Amino acid sequence: MKQFTIFTIAILISVFSFAQNDKYFSAMERGINMIANDRQPVEQWQAASNYFERIANAESDKWLPKYYHAYCNMMMALTAYQNKMEFEPYLDKAQESIDAAMKISPNESELYTLQGYIYQGRIWSNPMVNGATYSPKSHEACDKAIELNPNNPRPYYLKGSNTYFTPAFFGGGAENAMPFLQKADEKFASYKLPSPLHPIWGKGSNDYFLDMAKKDLN
Repeated sequence: MKQFTIFTIAILISVFSFAQNDKYFSAMERGINMIANDRQPVEQWQAASNYFERIANAESDKWLPKYYHAYCNMMMALTAYQNKMEFEPYLDKAQESIDAAMKISPNESELYTLQGYIYQGRIWSNPMVNGATYSPKSHEACDKAIELNPNNPRPYYLKGSNTYFTPAFFGGGAENAMPFLQKADEKFASYKLPSPLHPIWGKGSNDYFLDMAKKDLN
């Protein structure tokens, strides 16, 4: 009887665990669908950010909800910057979530990739001053991302885009960006997602910069 009780409890725990995992997966899938379009207004990014923040609070041991919360804030920063709005508070919020995610999964390539992106965002407010500090930090974070997962295309893309906008006399420009953008293009073509919940962003932007760099060099 005792063995039967233990077995029954084990089955119930297993069923509950599967149910919880299915609920988490469904919630994350819905959130990812909310950010499928990377050309959307700040208000929609904010709604997605709030959504992922709720998941992150409920699933405190998982890094992906915090990652997507950071990504939403990074995209809000980019959108705000492009529209000449205040953007740095979004970068601060993104940094907070990346720091929290790093504590959960300190060897995750995607976290270092997004960290590199946030560092690029720090350049925008004053490129001539901040570039000297944050451009090397971005490259260093992306190098770490590549070290952790050489097949991840996103750090190559970020290194390429950062190099493209760096003045040629500092080692930037289209010619120096091209190898990174081409490598990213190769990696995007062959990359296999570790799970359906993992990030997929970057290919469209890499295609754009690769095309721009080719035009510049012709």
